[in-house]
Amino acid sequence: MSDSDSEASSVDISSVEDESEVQEEVEDEPSEEESEEEAEEEASEEESEIDEESEVEDSEVNDELAPLEDDLVQREVYSDDEEDDDDDEEDESGRGAPASAPASRARGADDDDEEDEEEDSALLLAKQEKFFERLSHFMNVQRKVEERMKRIDPKGRLKEIEMTDHSGGLLEEDGTYKTKYQQQDAEGEIARNLGEVYEAAYQIKQSLRDLLDKIVDKVKGLDYVDAKIVELKPRDRANKKAREEYLTRLPGPPETWLWDVLRSSITCKTIKQMESVNKYLGKKAHIVQSKNRFVSPAYSGYRDLLYHVLIDWQYKENVFFVAEIQVHHKEVNNIEKMLGTLNHYKYFRPFFAGPNRTVVETMRDLDMLLKKGKIDDETMDTILDFDNADQLTVFGKLFNQKLEDYNRCLQVYSRVLTLQESSIGELHPDTAATYQAIGLVQAKKGYCDMALRNLQKCLEIQEEVFGAYSPEVAITRSHLGNTIRKRGESNNDLMEHRGALQQYRKALVIRERCLGEDHLDVADSYQHIGESLCQLGDFEGALAAYRESLSILESLLGENHADVAASHSLLGGVLHHQGDFEGSMEEYEIALAIREEVFGKSHQMTAKSHTEIGILLSEVEDYDEAEGRHRKALRIRETVCGRESPEVADSQYQIGFVLNQKGNYQEALAMHQNAYQIREKILGMKHAKTLASLQSIHLNEQGEREGMYEDDEEEEESEEE
Repeated sequence: MSDSDSEASSVDISSVEDESEVQEEVEDEPSEEESEEEAEEEASEEESEIDEESEVEDSEVNDELAPLEDDLVQREVYSDDEEDDDDDEEDESGRGAPASAPASRARGADDDDEEDEEEDSALLLAKQEKFFERLSHFMNVQRKVEERMKRIDPKGRLKEIEMTDHSGGLLEEDGTYKTKYQQQDAEGEIARNLGEVYEAAYQIKQSLRDLLDKIVDKVKGLDYVDAKIVELKPRDRANKKAREEYLTRLPGPPETWLWDVLRSSITCKTIKQMESVNKYLGKKAHIVQSKNRFVSPAYSGYRDLLYHVLIDWQYKENVFFVAEIQVHHKEVNNIEKMLGTLNHYKYFRPFFAGPNRTVVETMRDLDMLLKKGKIDDETMDTILDFDNADQLTVFGKLFNQKLEDYNRCLQVYSRVLTLQESSIGELHPDTAATYQAIGLVQAKKGYCDMALRNLQKCLEIQEEVFGAYSPEVAITRSHLGNTIRKRGESNNDLMEHRGALQQYRKALVIRERCLGEDHLDVADSYQHIGESLCQLGDFEGALAAYRESLSILESLLGENHADVAASHSLLGGVLHHQGDFEGSMEEYEIALAIREEVFGKSHQMTAKSHTEIGILLSEVEDYDEAEGRHRKALRIRETVCGRESPEVADSQYQIGFVLNQKGNYQEALAMHQNAYQIREKILGMKHAKTLASLQSIHLNEQGEREGMYEDDEEEEESEEE
């Protein structure tokens, strides 16, 4: 194996989630509503037959996972009386470390890991500093928005606009939500999936246009260009929002509570126009829910009048759809553009997603953190003293998603779980969600056995609450598959990958039954199945799965979308492994073209495509072109990620390999040394990539000595002649 092969697989068989995390979102100011079959006895028989997968019986779906043990999570976490069953296995006795547990004990680490912990601490401090710098800027923007609002509306008239809801409240007496306001399909029935919601939105769009035109006719000074229907909410973001915010809302499905799929905006020039629009809607429209966000601004600082209005389809009786209307003040709109509030919205959105915490409450929590100025033991004591599970969940998201401080994250989630079990009980969707969150964080830390225990506990609760066939269960089965696969990658155990494949196939069956065949979650299941089949060496089966996923993604998202590009990249990786370099290059080039269109030429994902193509060119020994691709990726990464980033080290490593193949040992050595220094500093001495760089330096030095020896022999032969 060449010294680039050890890293090539991470480029070839990449996951679509990597791309979705960095995809930029461009839209109007968002509304307030916006936060994985049984393993075969003979593995070779069905792994490539994706299209022939049949439905499994309820009893089959509920079978226990082979890799999991029967015992459930113990209440004591990292207690002193723990005993390891095997010296080679991780400590599996609990969910997460309590506040008093030292990090080394929580990790079950040996004395040899102290150096790694020091490096981890330095990285955590750097992320803290970056977060607090961003938080400080965010709070400053809030103050600037307040100052400008006083100039626009010195008398506070906008705050005094009274809005009327006609729903009489959204909840029934039993605590469920009124079915009248669930999104319907084009026939007037409760929509069964996201596709039916979008089909109805397309059909009823004209009725919303007619309402906007009537408003323009009645409000003096408004023009038709001031009232417009914006593009339908992107399906991937709608799918994510339904998962995050409405997964546990009853009755389901969660997609039927998306009221911002069909969206419109009215931009007023004066306060009086806004008052007139509000008056018209109060009299002529059925307002399901409204909010004056001049009184309670969005967390980004943005203000408007927000309406969710029940629209009836004039061409068909008893067909209704809830659409969103945002009424803006022109000068307030300009504040958003001037101060970049949308960028803050994207960064801080995870903390505000979900219906259980108000903007004011979360802003208080962030302000408390800003005053503390750092996350230390004192700050943690303050956080862990809170007795509100929803409030603590916000901090759990912070430690997990922004600070990547997983030990503290587990401390917070452990506290959340204790509160939930004492208040709402174990058999509750929120308790299941916390078990899931704990399992996912443990998987990130590499504690796969503990993670599987908690994910299994989550699954058991969800199956009890929702039934075996539900979108919630499919999500947890997918997470189980990911964790089993990760454990298999760490010990090169093919049986683990078969276990992961089992979970992905179960998730697929559930999703196709609950959500329909054309759904983003179904595409996600096909991708995961493809990844597992790649690990098992069934590349034909993987190609079939990836192509099925690509077909769904293209039909739902269009050809120019980041997730579609990732799907082409995955196909390119499989074809690369099969030796079909021409087909692989075609897929990589398609992915590159889409990424340049979606992200631009100077973006991390565009650099990733250049790297994939460069590795492929090295395989066919076109080293000059390969070097050019890797240098393009290097320039992009130096600009976007910084000169001392892991991504830059990856490009330098690949350039070093190509230069070695060209016989340019001195420059290659310099590249490998640069990559090694970055990796040692950021990833630590024991990381696989750091070790790969060190090995490349030794091989390079050896090649340079052999090259010098050959040059000496040639000179001697020339002198003899």
